[in-house]
Order: sequence, then C-alpha cells, then structure tokens
Amino acid sequence: MIYNQIVFKLWLTIIGLVAVVLTALSLTLMQSLDSFYEKQRTEDLKMMARNMADVIHGYEDHDRVIAIARELVDVYDTRMVIVTPKGELAGKPVVNAGASIPEIRVQELMKNKELKKALNGQIGITRDFFTVVAPSDGFEHKEEFLAVSVPLHTPEPHSELIMYKTLDELRATTEKTTWLIFYAAVIGIILTTFFAFFLSSRITQPLRKMKKAADSYARGDFSAQIPIRTHDEMGDLANTFNHMASQLNDLIVALSREKEQITGVLKSMVDGVITVDRHGEIIVTNPPADGILKAWRYEQGVDDPPERLTHKELPPVMQTIFEQVVRNEQEVISDVMVQGHIYAVVMAPLYDNEQVRGAVAVLRDMTEERRLDKLRKDFLANVSHELRTPLVMLQGYSEAIVDGIAQSEEEKKELAQIIYDESLRMSRLVNELLDLARMEAGHIQLNIELANLLQLEDKVIRKFNGVAREQGISLQLDWQASEGSYYFDVDRMEQVLTNLIDNAIRHTPAGGSITLRTFMQGDGCTIEISDTGVGISPEDLAFVFERFYKADKARTRGRAGTGLGLSIVRNIIEGHHGKIAVRSKLGEGTTFSIHLPIHLEEGRHS
Repeated sequence: MIYNQIVFKLWLTIIGLVAVVLTALSLTLMQSLDSFYEKQRTEDLKMMARNMADVIHGYEDHDRVIAIARELVDVYDTRMVIVTPKGELAGKPVVNAGASIPEIRVQELMKNKELKKALNGQIGITRDFFTVVAPSDGFEHKEEFLAVSVPLHTPEPHSELIMYKTLDELRATTEKTTWLIFYAAVIGIILTTFFAFFLSSRITQPLRKMKKAADSYARGDFSAQIPIRTHDEMGDLANTFNHMASQLNDLIVALSREKEQITGVLKSMVDGVITVDRHGEIIVTNPPADGILKAWRYEQGVDDPPERLTHKELPPVMQTIFEQVVRNEQEVISDVMVQGHIYAVVMAPLYDNEQVRGAVAVLRDMTEERRLDKLRKDFLANVSHELRTPLVMLQGYSEAIVDGIAQSEEEKKELAQIIYDESLRMSRLVNELLDLARMEAGHIQLNIELANLLQLEDKVIRKFNGVAREQGISLQLDWQASEGSYYFDVDRMEQVLTNLIDNAIRHTPAGGSITLRTFMQGDGCTIEISDTGVGISPEDLAFVFERFYKADKARTRGRAGTGLGLSIVRNIIEGHHGKIAVRSKLGEGTTFSIHLPIHLEEGRHS
C-alpha cells in the first residue's frame, strides 16, 4: 500500500509542515496588514477630519467649503457628514462625484458610542458594521466601515463632523495576498513532491534493498549483499547489514556443525538420552531412547503407529524421577525396569538463568551386568542341581543292586532301566552344555543351503498337532511371505522351531492358541511364535535366553526341561546372522520374534 510507504509519509509530513507554516504566516500577515491598514487609514481620517473642521471653522463661504470638502473626500475616497447636537444631518453628505461608498443613515452613526464622543469635544474612532442600502438593488445589508468623528466649532455648539470609508481597499489587498500565499503553497507542494521523489531514490531505495536482503536472511540465505554507494548513514547501515549477514552466516554454520556433532554423538551412543522441558514433555531423544520408549509403551498397552513412537509425555516412573530433580534441583540416580531389561537412570537438571528449565536423562542398559552377576551366583548352583539329581539316583539304585535289595529279575531290570534313563539324561545335559559352549565360542557349524521354509514350518506344525489337540490347544500356521525358499540350515532351524513350539505348548493352558507366523520385513523375513499362555514375569524376561533358565514348574505341568534350549536357539539364530527377541505380558502370552536375512552364502559357516 502506498499509504504505508515512507516516501508518502515523508511527503505528507512536509506538506503538512508547509501548510501549517503558510497558514501561520497567512494569519500573521493578514493580522499585521489589517492592523497596519486600520492604523494608517485611521490617522488619515483623523487628519482629514481635523483639517476639514478647521476649514469649516475658518471659511464663511459655504460654497468654498463644499468645494474644498469634495476635493478632500475625492482624494481619500470617503464620505463626510455633519451632525447637529440633536443627532440630525446638517445639510447633505459630502461625497465625490464617482463615489461607490454606500450611505449610512445618521441614526446608524449616532447609535455608535465612539462616534458620539465628538459631541462632548472628544475624537471618536470606530471600526464596526453598519446597516447600509445597496445603491444597485436597494436592499439593506451590513457592511464594515472605518469611521472618525471630530468636534466641529460652529455657531451652533456641540456639532460634530463624521468621516467614514469602506474597507474595500483592505479586502482587495487581502485577496491579493491570499492568492500570493496560495501560489506559494502550490509551488511549495510541487517542490515538496520533487523532494520526496528525490528522497525516494536516495533513502527508500536502499531501504527496499535492505528489506529484500533481510527477507533473504530470514529464509536462511545469507549470501545476499547490499551494494554500498554512499558514505553517509545509509552507507554505514548497509555496511552494518552486510557485516551482520556475514557474522550470522558464520554463527549458523557453527551452530549447524555443533548440532550435527551433537546429533552424531547422540546417535552413536549406546545409552539412551532423553531431554525434557520444564513441563516434563520430551523434546529430544536418540535412537536407543526411542527403542526404550517403544518398549515402555508396549508394556503400558499403548499401541501407536510407528511415526508416533516418540511420545511427548514421560512414563510414570520417569515422571516421578523428574519431579524429584525439579523439586531438589539435584541429580537423581535410580533403576527402572522395562520389558525385563534393567536400566540405570541418571537424570540431571538443566538451568536457564539459575532456574530449572528441564532435565536430561541418560539410560544405560544394565541387564547384561546384572545377568552376569546372576550367572556368577547361579551357575554353580544350577549345574550342581542338574547333575546332583541323576547322580544321586544312579548312586542309590546302583547300591540297591549291589546290596541285593532287588531280588527278582524284573526289579533288577527296572532299576537298571532307571539308571540307564538317568545316564541318558546326564549325557543329554552334558552334550547340550558342550554344544552351547562350542556355539558361544564361535565354533558352531551350519550347513546353509537353499531350502523351503514353508515346508519345514508345516512339518513342525504337523509334528506337534497331536500333542496340541490332546491338551486342547489350537496350533496354526500363518504364512504371509511372498515365497518359500530361503538359505538356512534345515536341521538347526527345525531344532529352533521345535524348541520354541514345545515351550509354547508347555506354557499354554487348555483353550489357548499358538500361531507360527512368517512375513517379510525389511531385508529379511520374520518368524513369530505367539501364544496366549501364562506369559513371563518382567523379572525373568531378560534371562530367558540364559543357561538353566526355567519357568516356574507349577506353570509347566511337571514337564520342565534342562533350561538350555533357549540358549541354544539364540546361538543358532545368531549363527544365521539373525536376531531373536521376546515380548511377553504376564497372564496374556508370549511372542518370540526371529528375523533372518534373506541373502546368505550357500555352504558351511563356522
């Protein structure tokens, strides 16, 4: 809008200033001109009236007096009347032959108090409006006159001589002066407009360039430079803008680099980092922290799409820690558990002008350390427990045979069968321990070949169908992959699926269901074994893949294994360069997820 441009505002300001100055000058000039004219004409009328009074007093010849009076009024363009003490006109008014001055009735003149002073021997002067009759149309109207009255010394005492004239000369002069001022105003406006456009090229054009450059700076483009053409304040301002743009560009580049470095550090950190504001809402997270929050939300039963996995609100446990940090303004160290993983949380306050503006929390997964501590404590006890039972049974039944407690051949055969079964159990335990040790040492051998995964899964399902039906469990296969042939070790993968489905059957009550689901995900395929069983407690969830881990025997209907199966499963999957994970909720069920890469080299891998 032109109304918002500085040139228009400057032009309007100068026009207003010129108008105010000319108005004040006009009023002052008019008032001075009016005062000067009134003073000058009043003195002239006074002098003429006095002279006329002297002429009338000095000459007895009436005709001679009238002639002199006409000469005087002709020079000064006035009217002259003589008024008797009774307020009547003495003779005819004296006026020049071509006079255009209207006639004022004597009654009008005598109403004026100033003009009456001459009857008392004083000089009366007045400037007032009197009622006159227009000589052209004969209508009465008011008109301004300048009148002077002087005492007249005649045989008839207390007479007065009044001379008056119109202010047409003053009005004509005022009108001419007004036109001159109007012409001056027009010239001033033209010069002001020219000056405004001159300023537009000298001031507003650089300002427009600065505005355009500032818009570029606001968009993040600091390459725009303002050309410096002058060495005045505008040039200094343009130079300052260019310097500011350079400094801002350097600052933005430095901040971007620092941000990239911080982002890189956060992404490369193994620990989870969460930054929250003063209201406890999450503002910055790194990938490990996103994974922790995702697991937390799954545990709380919140199912959001992937693009909303970073929740703005802290979990309740973290919120409690944050409140302690804000309240005490001190670092707080605590442990939290998420899906069986134990995290050590260190949360410290962030300050802004000595006020807490938020907090930063570092979450370190301490599950492995706690697991190792638990393994160090439980390994010997577990091994001793697993070996002690068969050894005691072997020793007891062997003593029974040696001592001759078993009399008949059937009893001896029964005791020998028990000894044989326990020896097989010990052998199986030792072999699994040896296999597990070789796997963990990296000596596992896999026969990778192109095989049909769908046929293998169907084979495993058919193998367990009878057991599942006997226990009232629904066992089903859900194949969602695009094809069935992949590279894997058939025997080892059958061992994995057998172990997982057997565990699912042992932990699923009658009426439950088990689903073997396969689908494509990313650069590989994912196999999920889901059950609706009793689930795994959060305290035990992190240790299911450890040696000798066993569920509560009360939940397995007395069919507890050696506790090494899941450890072997994990090592087989890792030998395929895959990953295995578990999700579980107590009382709702468990899901084991296996992710295998599609492209593997055929052959044997150790």
